[in-house]
Amino acid sequence: MDFTNEELKTLLETATANFEAQAAENLKIKSTVSGLETQYKTAQTEIESLKSGDDKLQIKSLNESLVELKEEISDLRSKYKAPVAAINDKSQIAALRQVAMKAVGNVVKSNKHQKGDVFDSIKTEIDIQVKSLNISTPAEGGLAVANVLSLDVMDYARETSPIVAMIGFNSGMTRDYSQLIKVTYPGIAEGVEAIAGTVPAETSTQEYVEVKSHTFKLAASPRITNEALYGTDINVYSDLLTGLGEEIAIYLAAQILKGDGTGKNARGILSSNRVDITDGTGESFKPTLTPDGTGARDSDYFPVNATGVSGAVGVDDKSAVDFVIGMTNLLPTRYLARAKWTMNRKSKDYFEKLRDANERPVFSYSYIEGTIGRQFMLNGFPVTIDDTMPDIAVDSNFAIFGDLSKAYAINNGDIDQMILDPYTKKGSLIAYTEKEFFEMVQRSDAILIACATTNSAA
Repeated sequence: MDFTNEELKTLLETATANFEAQAAENLKIKSTVSGLETQYKTAQTEIESLKSGDDKLQIKSLNESLVELKEEISDLRSKYKAPVAAINDKSQIAALRQVAMKAVGNVVKSNKHQKGDVFDSIKTEIDIQVKSLNISTPAEGGLAVANVLSLDVMDYARETSPIVAMIGFNSGMTRDYSQLIKVTYPGIAEGVEAIAGTVPAETSTQEYVEVKSHTFKLAASPRITNEALYGTDINVYSDLLTGLGEEIAIYLAAQILKGDGTGKNARGILSSNRVDITDGTGESFKPTLTPDGTGARDSDYFPVNATGVSGAVGVDDKSAVDFVIGMTNLLPTRYLARAKWTMNRKSKDYFEKLRDANERPVFSYSYIEGTIGRQFMLNGFPVTIDDTMPDIAVDSNFAIFGDLSKAYAINNGDIDQMILDPYTKKGSLIAYTEKEFFEMVQRSDAILIACATTNSAA
């Protein structure tokens, strides 16, 4: 859609105000977190100095303070988000994009891109255009526009892969971000009557483990000839941005699902970094919580429910139906309200044809108000089709059941740049792009992965 100058001015002023408000909020959060981190380090130092002594009560008290501080820091970081993320009105984003694409065209045709990072040139050009609209703070508006361009990648990714749309987006995640995961609950005992001299017995306290963010990165270097760039009425550079967004989205979706964690790869949801089905010892076969924490699953791994049949869901329809029922009953109750199945089209075909012992289908269709077309349902829960999921095969993780938004999250990283290079390839322009993301497990028990294997716990 195209906006008039007056409409652009109004929309950009609102977007800029949102941008500045979130930036100010982030400064407050950063200041508070900094103070809490100083308290945390002081408590750590004090604990170390007490370890040589015998004051176990004070050490325990300080350890509890550390947990509370860590949780408070984590809660505050979760409220931090990129200023551009505060601009979520579609009209404002469309207005920003209209100004941005005009600025991009001017930058390319004027050869300003040859001086370095294209976003620096775009911001300068946007400042000029924003000033012409008599907006009082063009610099912040320009930053917002450049950031909206880079966020387009996430929009393309969500269109390309349903998995990307369903996972969480933790705007507070940073390069060194960590989060506490509870592995044991506090103990409860029978109460005693308040009698002089009687001291209630101490019960066990909760225990936590720490999960950390991981950085992964992608890059692209497409080429445009000078003839294509300058000798056509088509906005080739705009098309390049669109095409890059689409291709980066495809790569991003593959990383989130299957990245092997090496080099600059993500630790994908179905990779060996997140799923361990080693027979007898696999982390994914262990429980999330145990009474004393011993034998609990590593919180970086997701739980697996094995079919017990190599390369199949069951030996017959009845056992396959029992497996489906078991999956829905194994997921913790608190995640059932938002739980979904995720599988590819071939797996959907298998479950569509599945019948129970009374020849009744377990797969159904329903029309839900506010949605387009039919909603696929398996044992009462919605089914999302993502063709990047594996087929049902030997040892394959063919389906995910649960709430992916609670289980896994990503965030845009610190590196996000595009450099236009007219020198490396004579007569051409290379648009070198590199983009960084952060990822981490959040609540590993929020999903359950179905695996067609005979492997199991010891």
